Amino acid sequence: MTEVRLHDVELLPERTLGGPADDEPLRGRLTFGWDVLPADHEGVPAEWASYVKATPDREFRQLLMVCSFRPETPTGKGAFRHASLGVALSTPDGRAQPVARLIDPGERTRPVAGSGMGMSFTVNAGVLEVGVEKPPGAGSERDEWIVRGHGSSQPNPQWEFRRVKSFPLAGDHPVAALVELVPDRLNTAEVLMAAELEHRSWGIRRYRARLAPSPQAIVLAG
Repeated sequence: MTEVRLHDVELLPERTLGGPADDEPLRGRLTFGWDVLPADHEGVPAEWASYVKATPDREFRQLLMVCSFRPETPTGKGAFRHASLGVALSTPDGRAQPVARLIDPGERTRPVAGSGMGMSFTVNAGVLEVGVEKPPGAGSERDEWIVRGHGSSQPNPQWEFRRVKSFPLAGDHPVAALVELVPDRLNTAEVLMAAELEHRSWGIRRYRARLAPSPQAIVLAG
């Protein structure tokens, strides 16, 4: 069992031309939490357990993180459109870095109904004719990603989150990394988040938040 305690994240607006000059930080819309677990913790993916067993001379930790996207409020307007979570693994002297050997998920999907419509273009006697065509199997569901991970075997893994048709970017989204530690060093993780929200009056607004180093710095080993 693990207990991830979520902390409210203050999202700072990126200043853009034409954006509201008095745009305040966004509060109460995004929470973030984590836990650092042994590599052999119960519930670890089978692939991870096999990897750890095959490399007994190395030390690992499981870094579990949860991003929770909250609904629009009277003081925090806008719908989440896209977000990203980046993790920078490091040691104090920087000569060696921990590495996220495996990440989860690589991709998390949801079935989305396709429109089944496409455009066809035909040229007759020099005149371009545009039509609408319905391919075979039109209207069937297809899987589209809502969370996508990058950076396996790198010191800087990251995940993207996005809304898709019929699935708003909302609720809890857990991600995890199997981190190979640098022996006899302080191993830490710095987290940076970015988000795009779509406002009815302002259009798309971009926000950022740096979650560590801070009083909530993530210490993997030390």
